[in-house]
Amino acid sequence: MKEKKARGGNAPFPAFPSPPGASVWLQGIATAVPAHTYSQNEAREFMRRVPHFTPKEQRFLDRLYQGTGIEHRHSVLADFGKKSEEYSFFSRDPSLLPEPSPARRNDLFIVEAEKLTVQAVSQLFQELSWLEPSSVTHLITVTCTGFSAPGFDYQVVQALNLPPNILRHNIAFMGCYAAFPALRMAHTICSAHPKARVLIVDVELCSLHVQFKPDPDTLVANALFADGAAAALVSGDLSGDASPLFRMDSFASRILPDSTGAMSWRLGEKAFDMTLSAYVPKLIRENLNSLLEESLAESGLSLRDIALWAIHPGGKAILDKAREALGLDDTDLEDSWEILRNYGNMSSATIFFVLRRMAERARTGPVFAAAFGPGLTIETACLEKVAP
Repeated sequence: MKEKKARGGNAPFPAFPSPPGASVWLQGIATAVPAHTYSQNEAREFMRRVPHFTPKEQRFLDRLYQGTGIEHRHSVLADFGKKSEEYSFFSRDPSLLPEPSPARRNDLFIVEAEKLTVQAVSQLFQELSWLEPSSVTHLITVTCTGFSAPGFDYQVVQALNLPPNILRHNIAFMGCYAAFPALRMAHTICSAHPKARVLIVDVELCSLHVQFKPDPDTLVANALFADGAAAALVSGDLSGDASPLFRMDSFASRILPDSTGAMSWRLGEKAFDMTLSAYVPKLIRENLNSLLEESLAESGLSLRDIALWAIHPGGKAILDKAREALGLDDTDLEDSWEILRNYGNMSSATIFFVLRRMAERARTGPVFAAAFGPGLTIETACLEKVAP
């Protein structure tokens, strides 16, 4: 394994290229969203009902929701778009108090995460009709919006009759970039064991953590985040009718210096609390291009070789700054913009929605993918789209 010195930091970071002669494939991606869909206008009106928001805070809400680039989101909660007397999760009292406790939010996560992940995995098995559940050797689960033991990894195994001796791994509480460590782990497993079949299941139910605090971080999180799940199959085995979507090439990761407070996600008194600095888009703009160059070098590629771009649509400002950093046009980020517009930010699951949409398009070639999250951390991957 090579190590290179990270620009802007003192510690070297490892690069993770594919072993010579070995290929690992992302063979399928399926996604699922809850049944409850609401427009950004409905979400804004829901928040405007909070009685303790001042006129200044109400005006901030209006500007915020109008500028997100989001049109629709999905939630496991039915309350958005309903009258307050019809709420089933939030308080029906005009004060909207008391807010749901962390325990109530997490209890609902346990129930709804199982439903949504089973939906996504079932869809994946349906699309990969040649894949037998009994042939899956490893399961990697990803989430940062709830937890329990046994967790939804156990629930998926039980509900879908996966092998009881399947090797399970859980990537928890890493935030919006967590799909990349999951893909990297799957890549490592399949490089070492070419016959392995790794199922990745990623679910994020961000709307469970909507709160009525007036601080900007909470208001921004309320305006951006949504619910979704994805399932993906990774393997080096192309026997039978397997037809891959992407070849997985290399991965890179960087913790940006002096950025610990830029973004965080912690258990609070009422829900998980987000810290989201206004400097996050600027930090991404200043660091993404150098990490791109180092990632491409590991794959033997140059900037002009990249045909497709899969950038985590964390928000309009993040996509704008990523576009500037990489010298791209908005059309280059078409898949990311489309997912942001129709789904919002579903934390770590979002990049699978972007890759799924990309896989449905005719264009093939090298792909640069990136996501950002607490730390502040940037994770990247070089892939190659091989089939429409």
